[in-house]
Amino acid sequence: MTGSPVILAAWLVLGLTGFAFVLAAQMRMLISVSLRRALTEKFGDDHGNEYTAAVAALGKTEQPGEHTRWLAETYPVPVSHLRLARRVTYTAPMAILLSLAFLRFVAGAF
Repeated sequence: MTGSPVILAAWLVLGLTGFAFVLAAQMRMLISVSLRRALTEKFGDDHGNEYTAAVAALGKTEQPGEHTRWLAETYPVPVSHLRLARRVTYTAPMAILLSLAFLRFVAGAF
């Protein structure tokens, strides 16, 4: 299993997983900022922590508040992208660790 194509494929998987993790983290930040700005424009500028909590509550099982409900109805595509980015940032670190373990212990790449 220490052949060159196996090691190359494992390095490619590791690189793509790392790229996906960084891209998802960037997506989470940019979408959150955009949604908080939309809330500020719609409801006013005096509830900063409430807007942050509304964006954080998107996609969770708890009872949605007024702001969270408005975001889900008005911006369904960014909300779904935010959910996808959250899933990737939760699962990508484990995939990176598994790729590194495969490279180290199975393929003997380093």
